[in-house]
Amino acid sequence: MFSHIHFQSIGVTDTARALVFYRDKLDFEVERDSPYNEDRWIFMRVPGAKTLLHFDKLATLETTEKPVLILASEDVDAACQKLAGRGVVPISGPGDAPWEPGTRWAMIKDSEGNLILIQTIKGSRDHG
Repeated sequence: MFSHIHFQSIGVTDTARALVFYRDKLDFEVERDSPYNEDRWIFMRVPGAKTLLHFDKLATLETTEKPVLILASEDVDAACQKLAGRGVVPISGPGDAPWEPGTRWAMIKDSEGNLILIQTIKGSRDHG
C-alpha cells in the first residue's frame, strides 16, 4: 500500500542554521532549498534514503524530553567520535540501551535544541 514515508517535519527557529547543522555536522544532503514566503522551504535527506526531513519554521520551539528524530548508525560510538570532532557532543551516551539488549545509543541536540537519538540497531553490525 505504501512505499515509504515521504517526509517528516521538525520544528526549527532558524532554517539557515538548521541546514548548516544537518549538512555539515550530520552529513545530510540538501534535496531542496527554495524561497518560501519570508523564509525558505528546505528538505534534507540521509544520503541514499527516500525519506526527507523538512524544517518547519516556528517562532519558538517547545522543548521536549523525547527525541524528534531517531537516526540509525552502524556504529554509534564511531559516529559520536566523528560528531565530537565537529563540535557536537552527546548529551547522553553512548551506552548500551536498557530497552533492547545489543543496541547502543546516544542522544545529541541539533542547532535548534531538538533532541536526536542515534542508535545502532541490534544485528545491524552483522549486516554491515
